[in-house]
Amino acid sequence: MKKQDPRIYTNLSALLALREESRQLSLSPRYRPAGMLSGRHTSRIKGRGLNFEELRQYQAGDNIRQIDSRVSARLGKPYVRVYSEETDRPVHIIVEQRLPMFFGSQVNTKSVTAAHLAALLAWQVFDAGDRVGGVVLASNDLVSISPKRSSHNVVHLLEAIVTANNGLQLSSADNTVNTSQSIFSMVRPLISTLSSQSVLILITDIEGIEIEQLAELEVLSQKTNVLLFVIQDPLEDDLTRAHGLSVSHGEQQINIQANADNQLKYEELYQQRLVSLKKAVVGSILPVGIVNTYEPVISQLNRLLMGEPE
Repeated sequence: MKKQDPRIYTNLSALLALREESRQLSLSPRYRPAGMLSGRHTSRIKGRGLNFEELRQYQAGDNIRQIDSRVSARLGKPYVRVYSEETDRPVHIIVEQRLPMFFGSQVNTKSVTAAHLAALLAWQVFDAGDRVGGVVLASNDLVSISPKRSSHNVVHLLEAIVTANNGLQLSSADNTVNTSQSIFSMVRPLISTLSSQSVLILITDIEGIEIEQLAELEVLSQKTNVLLFVIQDPLEDDLTRAHGLSVSHGEQQINIQANADNQLKYEELYQQRLVSLKKAVVGSILPVGIVNTYEPVISQLNRLLMGEPE
């Protein structure tokens, strides 16, 4: 396996090329993410809001609902609050590129799938007129990029993803970031800055989100837009598929024997966690999308985000 293998490591050219495919997507407020695991309720992407511009004296034709009663009472004349519509919304794409993502049994590694997903969403958001930024969680670093309405900012985000992705190595002594921390816990400082028009997109795997944190995300989704994408490899869903397979990181190789004892232990460690995650979103308004590593990401996103106009 070579570092240049696009199934294992991505590159900037590949992520830039996804811009054309991203035009098939929609995060419009008129649509609901119908394919996401959103339980009994359907979560809608909130639209743009209003910015307060000025306070001025009432004029004929003004909307009486915009009259500020406190100011009017104090000044003895009717005054209205004037607003302008926001022209964009800040979108924060939080993408996991730590060691647990450096695994794949079929087409791509989870880290490459996550990179493609982040790139597709970043380009779609930018072309829709919104500001793009985010956080890239690497093995030995955390890169934060403020949302801006700039194609250069999108490229800056993609470059950070590529750098983190290409730095993944099973034997590296630089993998010092605590991978036991969930992606949600690592971006708490960012969460406190979000407004009602912000969009928070989390891209991780089953190891990157704690079950109990789904409740926190649900509360957060009442204030702002939240989308959670969980990257999953088919081998993680069924260990019996690994029987007789060889696993290597380029230097050492082992053969997997998926016997009953190993399957039982695996189900206790992983599959129960996955089942718990799916159960946790039943009845929740939080949209969660499961993205696999072997189908084209654009096809999966179309299924997840496709909805009916209101």
